[in-house]
Amino acid sequence: MKKYLTLLLLLLPLLSQAAMKSSVITISDWRFSKDGTLWETVTVPHSCNGQDGRSPKYYRGEARYVHEFDFKEEMTRFLRFEGAAQKALVYVNGSLAADHRGGYTPFVVSLPAKGKVRVEVVCDNSMDPELIPVHSDFNKNNGLLNPVRLLELPPVYFDPAAFGPSRVHLTHNSVSADRAEVLVRTKICNAGGKNAGVQLRLALKNAEGKAVWSAQKPCKVPAGGSREVEQAFALERPHLWDGILDPYLYTFELSLSSGDNAAVETGFRWYSIDRYKGFRLNGHVYPLRGVSMHQDLEGKAGALSDEDIAADYAFVKELGCNFLRLAHYPHNEEAFRWCDRMGIIVQTEIPWVNVCGVRATPAYFENIHSQMREMITSLYNHPSIVFWGMWNELDNWGNKEEFQGKFDARRVVDETARLYAYAKSLDKTHFVGLTDDSQFKRDFYTTLQADYYSENRYYGWYYTPGDFTPITPLMHWIRDNMGPANISEYGVGINPGCHTWKEEDIRRYMDDRRHPEEYGNLSHESHVQQIARMPWLNFTSLWILFDFPVADRKEGWLDSDDGVNYVENPARLYTNDKGLVTRDRKMKKDVFYLYKSWWNETVRTVYIAGRRLLYRPAGQVFTLTVYSNAKSLILLQDGKEVARMASTGEDSGVIWKFTGLKMGEGPTTFTVVSPDGVQDSHTYRPLP
Repeated sequence: MKKYLTLLLLLLPLLSQAAMKSSVITISDWRFSKDGTLWETVTVPHSCNGQDGRSPKYYRGEARYVHEFDFKEEMTRFLRFEGAAQKALVYVNGSLAADHRGGYTPFVVSLPAKGKVRVEVVCDNSMDPELIPVHSDFNKNNGLLNPVRLLELPPVYFDPAAFGPSRVHLTHNSVSADRAEVLVRTKICNAGGKNAGVQLRLALKNAEGKAVWSAQKPCKVPAGGSREVEQAFALERPHLWDGILDPYLYTFELSLSSGDNAAVETGFRWYSIDRYKGFRLNGHVYPLRGVSMHQDLEGKAGALSDEDIAADYAFVKELGCNFLRLAHYPHNEEAFRWCDRMGIIVQTEIPWVNVCGVRATPAYFENIHSQMREMITSLYNHPSIVFWGMWNELDNWGNKEEFQGKFDARRVVDETARLYAYAKSLDKTHFVGLTDDSQFKRDFYTTLQADYYSENRYYGWYYTPGDFTPITPLMHWIRDNMGPANISEYGVGINPGCHTWKEEDIRRYMDDRRHPEEYGNLSHESHVQQIARMPWLNFTSLWILFDFPVADRKEGWLDSDDGVNYVENPARLYTNDKGLVTRDRKMKKDVFYLYKSWWNETVRTVYIAGRRLLYRPAGQVFTLTVYSNAKSLILLQDGKEVARMASTGEDSGVIWKFTGLKMGEGPTTFTVVSPDGVQDSHTYRPLP
């Protein structure tokens, strides 16, 4: 009897805690005010820049959010803010609980265990020379841009901060087709006044929900203290996460006998980059080709809901790309979940953009390191993420001297080395790199330390008007002199309401008022063909999937459907219109179908480019461009076959040029048909 009594006494701490289950609750309803006097109820995610972002001056200053709780049951509670931009002060019952500097990464605030609780968040997006991003070619929106979650936990719980929102890190130390070796790390906290003994249970489940590995271990956690726990395990013959070919995910679950539990999806893969061989995934050649994205939507700025993100990733799926550069800051965690499940490989980056001056303070670089730590810690487990980005376009052009003084290239190199070493100390399994726009011609830049070197280059736009070809020799030079090379941005402004049939206008950059779609088509066609000839580029990402607002840009506002008459369209002002899709998501530009033809092999695409040009001069001889992944095409003019093509005759295999066509005296219809019956038509009318 004494034996059983002793056993019962040992189990009592576990039994007393077992009934208290943890929960994570999304807190979406908040009261909001800019000035603290006029209040309204809003739904978070929220930004007050949702309406004024596309303007010469969008709101920059403080904004307040308030939520009140009434906790009836005593529990350990935290609020997790997943994006409070650009910096935030959090007050709990009037006392300062957090001062967070960084608008795109999560942080947690402890709440009282019981009773009425008032939480006030003061978000501030005013310019701050010690907070990245200081200056950028994108708006720095205010608000609770990402969800806020209430964590209700038992007295013994997994730490909500040390290992990010998932509260666990899975380090894939070695992965092959035969075996995956994983190290599990978590941290257990004890908010109680007595030492606690709990049972930790771990399990890895396959996509069908069957446990393929499990373990449990007793853990003792001191009163008011914590304990980090590590557990190694191996999985034989893992089902690999193989990009868009097979994005297979396991679920890793962990629980405590106290009632707390957590889970995270994971995928097993290995990868490599090489300056001459390119990117390889799971041992096979896998060139990464895709687009850049901002977290932005008309009417919402950066405050996208889960439904908004799902809608955006439907465009990504339709394109068929296998890579995304999520710029210029960590996006909402939901975006990375989509990438995990779709098999999209990702580069994400901290918002160290443009600015590094001679007066930069130690606090500035401390903030850079802090945002790098928070990015890596919070996003550590996503199989989609392969690349951590340190900075974007640190250069003279964006380094306004009023912020930190003159540009300091030597400081860039020195601080990059420090940041690189710091990132590698946090995570040795991913690549850490940078994004330049100077052709690495700034002083000391050839000594920059990184795993990969990306270049933003807009040939035919900001330089070499009408000539897109210098990108090829430049990328060869970067590869040979720097290391593994990527084209991280390229493109031109494209206004889908601006058109021309004049060859001299199609083939030259006109001016900042007019961004004809035909010129944009030529730019992307040239880049696609050049990229096809450089398979060793590890990744390429055009700029950008969706148009987005920029307060400093006043360009591309003249429309024309006949190439002769131009009218002002003020709605197009203050926009970066390099997107494949308009900001409102209502119009896919011609080049969307160029990339869909190139990347999406599961859908037959036949698309006549230039379809928004409605008029041509009667009798004009011209070339009709078609984007298609068909094996051959037939062209009909007014129902009569006029041409057949068995191949494109160019490197991408998707850009078809039907030359020597003649516009009729009346409306003239062109129809293109693939062998499997997919077709597209467009009618031109004679120019009035």
